[in-house]
Amino acid sequence: MARKSANQNFGKTVAWNTKDLAEGATLEGRYEGKENFEGNFGLTTKYVIAAGDTKYGVYGTASLNRQFANVPEGSYVWITFNGLTTSKNGRQVKDFTVDFDDEA
Repeated sequence: MARKSANQNFGKTVAWNTKDLAEGATLEGRYEGKENFEGNFGLTTKYVIAAGDTKYGVYGTASLNRQFANVPEGSYVWITFNGLTTSKNGRQVKDFTVDFDDEA
């Protein structure tokens, strides 16, 4: 059995996927886990990626949430921002590709 903290004091991270993210931008590093919290628009998920001495917060989108559901914690990940795309309901949404290596 592993002891876990229920403290809501989330770790400090540097936001990666901000509104100014350029198409083709990439982030690679170790996926340390996710944090769920109440944000301005309801429940928000932040994926924590350690790259060198920096921990990045990658805020969940529909695309990222679907893909990270398949990524085990501790995996080495590569995230690429593919730009904007049109969703099935006609909205502009951010599109990402997530690759991982769970043996690294």
